[in-house]
Amino acid sequence: MDFLHQIKLSFSFYWKAFRFLDTHNLWKLLVLPAIISLIIAFLIIVFAIKTSGIIVESVMENFQSTSPDRTVHSLIEGLLMVVIRAFVFFFYLKIYRYLTLILLAPLLAIISSKVQTIAAGPSKKLCTSTYLLECTRGIKIAVRNFFIEITLSTSIIVISFLIAWIMPLAPIAILLLECYFMGYSMADYRNEHFNITSRESRKLINNYAGLVIGNGLIFNFFILIPLLGVLFAPTFALVASGLSINFLEKRKDILGNSDQSVLMMAKS
Repeated sequence: MDFLHQIKLSFSFYWKAFRFLDTHNLWKLLVLPAIISLIIAFLIIVFAIKTSGIIVESVMENFQSTSPDRTVHSLIEGLLMVVIRAFVFFFYLKIYRYLTLILLAPLLAIISSKVQTIAAGPSKKLCTSTYLLECTRGIKIAVRNFFIEITLSTSIIVISFLIAWIMPLAPIAILLLECYFMGYSMADYRNEHFNITSRESRKLINNYAGLVIGNGLIFNFFILIPLLGVLFAPTFALVASGLSINFLEKRKDILGNSDQSVLMMAKS
C-alpha cells in the first residue's frame, strides 16, 4: 500500500474509532483522560498568554521603526505582535502535545490494552509489572521524540533562513515531523500490547509511515476544535492508530497466505 493511500486510510479510522468505542460502550474510558487533558490545556493557555505578553512587551519597548509614517509604524507593530504570539502559541501547543503524552501514559496504556484485547484478543498476561513497563515505555518514547522533534524543527528553521528557497517548505516539513512523532507514540502503544520490542516497533511504524503521519495530522487538526479537541483528540488518535495498524497487519497476513497458496499450487 503506497504512502498516500496509507494517509487516506488513517483519516477513515478516526470515524471507525468512534464506531468502535460506541459499539463496545467504551465511552467511560474517555472521561478521565478528557479531564486531565482539559486541565493541561488550561494551564498551557495561561502560561502561553503570560509568556507572549512578556515577550511582546519586551520587544515593543525596544522596537523602533524606520518608517516616518505613523500608520505604517502601527501596522508593523501589529504584525510583529501577531507573529510573536503565533510563535508562542505553536511552541506551547507542541509542549501541550507532549505533556499530554507523558501525563496520560498510564491511562493510554490501559485504553490501548482494552481496545486491543477486544479487537484482537489478549496477547499477554496482564499484571502490574507489564502495566508499569507500558507506562514507562510510553513516557520514554514521548520524551525522546520531543527532543528529536525540537532538534530537527530548529535545524529546519535555521536552514530555511540560510537558504531562502527552503523557507516556504519549512512549515510543511515541521508539520510532517510533528505528525510523525505524535503518530509514532500512539502506534507504539498498540505494538507494546503485542510484546513487540522498541526496535521492532520502530521498523513496523516506519513501514506504515503514511498511516502514522496521517494519524498525527488528524490529531493536529482535531486538537484545534474548541473544547472537543482538547477533550477527545488524544484518545481518538490512540484508538484510531491501533485499529488501523491491526487492519494493515491483518491484510498483509491474508495477502501473504494467498501468495503462499498460489506458490504451492504452482509447485504441484
